[in-house]
Amino acid sequence: MASGKEILLKYLKKYSLNFQEESDLEQASDYLRIALLLHGSTSDEMWHNMDNIEWGNKFEDGAIIEQGLKVKGKNIMLSDLFEQMIDDENIPLSLKKSYPHLLKEEYQSAIHIIYLILKSIEHNVYLSKIENEGNVDEKKLKTTFEAYQKKLQSFRENPNQFLGYDDE
Repeated sequence: MASGKEILLKYLKKYSLNFQEESDLEQASDYLRIALLLHGSTSDEMWHNMDNIEWGNKFEDGAIIEQGLKVKGKNIMLSDLFEQMIDDENIPLSLKKSYPHLLKEEYQSAIHIIYLILKSIEHNVYLSKIENEGNVDEKKLKTTFEAYQKKLQSFRENPNQFLGYDDE
């Protein structure tokens, strides 16, 4: 049998790249809940956690704009929660205690990355027009990655110059 992680990734890929009809949302939610339980834990707490999330629609002005993991029965995507945390300059006290050397900038970077990961597993009505159902041209991907490896190296060598800031 596949690992819990493999099962979770299978369903995240399936649902994030394909719009689910309203009649399929309950099944999608259950499949993701099961996959999350298989990947994470089946502790008492996790069963309650799973029942508080769902795969569902986010509405704006009465229209569906996204589908993804959200707070059950609310128009709040999990990514929305993390997006609000990005600009919070305060590291939560529990994190400060566990990681006293964690800098604000590092905390904000980590939260931003979690936000981007959550956004990547949502099905976005607008972005789906440019997506190719997960099919990637490997040759173009290799070219893109090679170009970005060079950019990343240039950034690391001199971030201010790379970003167009005046050297001081």
